[in-house]
Amino acid sequence: MNFSCSTGLDRVRRTSKRPAGTVPSGDAVDLSMGEPDFSAPVAVVDAMRSAVQDGYSHYGDLNGDPELRKEIARQSTLRSNQKVVPAQVSIGHGATGVLASLVLALVSPGDRVVIPEPTYSLYSDLVEMVGGQVIWVPLQSDLQLDVPAILSAARGAKLLILCNPGNPTGAVFPQEDLRAIGKGLQGSETVVVSDEAYSAFTYGADLTSAISVPELTERVVVVDTLSKSFALTGFRLGWSIAPPAIAAAISQVSRMIAGAPNAAVQRAAIVALRQGHSLYSNMQDEYSRRREFVVTHLSKVQGVSFEAPQGAFYAFFKHGVGATSDEVRLHLANAGVLLRSGSEYGASGEGYLRMSFAASLGEIAKGIDRIALGLGQMGVDDRPHSI
Repeated sequence: MNFSCSTGLDRVRRTSKRPAGTVPSGDAVDLSMGEPDFSAPVAVVDAMRSAVQDGYSHYGDLNGDPELRKEIARQSTLRSNQKVVPAQVSIGHGATGVLASLVLALVSPGDRVVIPEPTYSLYSDLVEMVGGQVIWVPLQSDLQLDVPAILSAARGAKLLILCNPGNPTGAVFPQEDLRAIGKGLQGSETVVVSDEAYSAFTYGADLTSAISVPELTERVVVVDTLSKSFALTGFRLGWSIAPPAIAAAISQVSRMIAGAPNAAVQRAAIVALRQGHSLYSNMQDEYSRRREFVVTHLSKVQGVSFEAPQGAFYAFFKHGVGATSDEVRLHLANAGVLLRSGSEYGASGEGYLRMSFAASLGEIAKGIDRIALGLGQMGVDDRPHSI
């Protein structure tokens, strides 16, 4: 039997630079993953256990647990100072599943989708899968939005997809830029998607959720998840908030793809959201310490330069080597530290590497030493850097 994949998957295989995933070998320091190194909050684990014992082991509401949707709507209303109702909330299999349902629901073959880059590469893969046309718009040199260029590219586009705080950049987009985008899109049919998975973790920068921007209200879809804020990546629970008609379309696709969301996980999610900041404040404090450590010590590596991250838990740095980012990444992997190639996140990421600081300070220190040594071997600096 000869096997042939779909044309959509073939497009993704030809265009995607997302790695398939690797397991660190030997004593390699893994600073490549956006995986929080904290344990699940005890209160959430207890709630999950209780939910299973209470019988939440069967199919639930196909649109998501009504109490969870009500809680998300309530908190979104408080966050945005605008009335959000449960009909605007769609529950999915992590932010990834929500984004997939959103793209399948809204993007037809040939539709244009504007994506400022460098950014999370899943967005373009999903658009390629359904036959949409990705329109890349480079970020500015400070990794902030080029609003005039975005508005120019967005004329007639179906979607504009933002990641705020940014993965891989760590940038936080200011309110005035979001308002300018909203004003510039008035009278258009372009839907703005704001992936705010890292919104819990910012460092001195004020994060404005797109849902709170009046100029975006009629067209914005905000995507969020338990994964980063609560260190619950394995729970695979995400949601979106959208105008009711868009929310209904997203939910319909989610039902077709995956059926009802996990019943017990949703009950645990209610507890997580209600306890909120108290469950992740320790993570905020620790990420802040790690960020300061990275800013201090990675900046001392000769040839390296970067914007101090304003949010998320990544340092996106220029490596300063006369080789491609992927060649440098492979060399550093052989030197015992795993990073991500900047080119994975868009053409403007060439020359950069992404380092996660969702790892212990000891691992981060070891990783920076190996980065310095590895880059030195490639001609940046003949002196090892030691912390």
